[in-house]
Amino acid sequence: MRLSVTLSMPLTGLLFALWLISTPALALLPPNLQVQANLKRATVPACPKETASGLTITLDEGHLSGRLASLSLDLTCSRSQPDPHDTQTVDPADALSLLLTLPAIDFEIETLTLHLPEGVISGPAKLHHQQQHLDVLWQTDAGATQLSIMPKQSGWRWRGELPGHLLTPSLRQPVQLSGGWQPEQPFTLQVAGSLPAPLAGNWQLALNAELRQGQWQLSPRSQLTVDRLQWKNLTLKQLKLVPQGDLQLDKPWQARLSWQQGQWQQQRLPAAALQLRGEQNNPLRGTVLLELAPDLQLRGNWRYGLGDSGLNKGGLGGSSQLQGSNELALEIPTQSWSAVSVWSWLDSWLNLPVGLAPQAGQLRLSLSAPHLLDNKQPLMVQAELQDGQFGYRDMLAEQVAAKLKLLWSQKGLQSVGPQALSIAKLEIGVPITDINAALRWHQQGPWLSGLTAQALGGQLALSPMALTSKPSGELHASDISLEQILSYANVDGLTGSGQLHGRLPFAYDGGISVTQGRAHSDQGWISYKANQQLAATGEANISLGLTLGLLSDLRYDQLSATISMARTGEATVDTRLQGRAPVMGKMHPVNFNYHHQENLLQLLASLRFAQDLSEQLPARFQGESK
Repeated sequence: MRLSVTLSMPLTGLLFALWLISTPALALLPPNLQVQANLKRATVPACPKETASGLTITLDEGHLSGRLASLSLDLTCSRSQPDPHDTQTVDPADALSLLLTLPAIDFEIETLTLHLPEGVISGPAKLHHQQQHLDVLWQTDAGATQLSIMPKQSGWRWRGELPGHLLTPSLRQPVQLSGGWQPEQPFTLQVAGSLPAPLAGNWQLALNAELRQGQWQLSPRSQLTVDRLQWKNLTLKQLKLVPQGDLQLDKPWQARLSWQQGQWQQQRLPAAALQLRGEQNNPLRGTVLLELAPDLQLRGNWRYGLGDSGLNKGGLGGSSQLQGSNELALEIPTQSWSAVSVWSWLDSWLNLPVGLAPQAGQLRLSLSAPHLLDNKQPLMVQAELQDGQFGYRDMLAEQVAAKLKLLWSQKGLQSVGPQALSIAKLEIGVPITDINAALRWHQQGPWLSGLTAQALGGQLALSPMALTSKPSGELHASDISLEQILSYANVDGLTGSGQLHGRLPFAYDGGISVTQGRAHSDQGWISYKANQQLAATGEANISLGLTLGLLSDLRYDQLSATISMARTGEATVDTRLQGRAPVMGKMHPVNFNYHHQENLLQLLASLRFAQDLSEQLPARFQGESK
């Protein structure tokens, strides 16, 4: 026997038809009976978006199956829970969802449409009943979706897995989600997944949204957390993104992104925070404020959107097709800070040289990143130091200026074009002027090259060296005036003339040390005129008298010296002179060796003290008139 019923009626008619083939009624029917019920369209008056069409339920030899041409569900529709003691309540049929109305059998659905707070998803699906909940196996353009939906107090609870594309085209991996909604209660959703490339790490999103005046708003209880984020050579830990106040995407919004610690290559990074704001008419662009320290903040603009290839306009529905990738652009316009403030912040987490610090100057910085999420797109950084003044212990560098232009890409941090460094004057006890150099940045870090300077009437040049916490290199000197060196030695009666050339291998490790430095000079002279007391002693001491005689007019053909200095400043200088000197009133060939030990750092410090004292004493104490 075959029985076919075709209906086109509201939901109450569907309930009656389903009763005919319900489980209690099946026991009264012959086992070989075939029954088919058809419903053209069913609606839920309380939720206009919920509809069903093309419903077919078939009973064939005791087995029930169902098909639907379309089923539209609205997870945001508010329904009333009927009170059995209230005779004035609305008809329960008008308040129930179609999911609760369908019989407890499996359904094949040609098009299942789900209305979410923001957007619509649709595609073919299978609906399977499991006691008190429904399992939905759903095929969308973005991939397969599995959802378990459970009625709860006139609302819903759900959990499952869905393609990341349904949230944003940047997510390539499936995400796990759970959540719920009840009338007059916040909409909750917990989602977890992997960060999109080139980022690495896992994220967890907890949303808490409320419907106010027909608009969904995220409450401050919502947050996005990432335990560990990796991007290129950067690692950040314990990231948290939370709204600042209620957040509504069609209105200006503000959120705070913070992290507790980080690392760049082998360098530790301090905690910091970002303040993000969205524009009035476009929530996917706005401003950013990086808070490094109370007096050190970085302001810029950001934009998130599709690239030139774009995404077809189809919302989250089945017609959407991914044709491009989302771009996150960041632009930091040029802005200026005090060099003292920047150095103080760096010194709080970097191993900077002890005693080195700026005393004045302005640092200007700008940044441009057209696509932060694409490893092939570089990040451009430009920095400039103006009117800098640096002190190291009691030494002083004046009018320091530098320019840097860097690219951060897959190859690491690299310099672009000339990177200039200049210092007008470096006072270490002996003035060094006109210092000029070039800076370069490689994957291993910054390098200093081409440094030249003027000192003691000659030129200085520094070999290329890496700027690390313990730098080392070699200083080359040429045409250094022996006369000026002896004048700074401040020994009464000692004069000389000649041009010195040499090299000083040095290293810095808590202090500057020199190992086996060498100097030489050709064709010069040294003269020492002893005072009366020393000259009188020389008349009684033949050896001393001979030495004083040689030094009265020593004309050398070759001067050579070896120089070493410990980190404490204790220096040893061994000098050898070959030439001619007066002996018994006539010039004779001589070889003169001299060994000298002195703390050069203390000597330079005393020279700096004498200079400072002469500058600070009132003019009348120097025998000058004002």
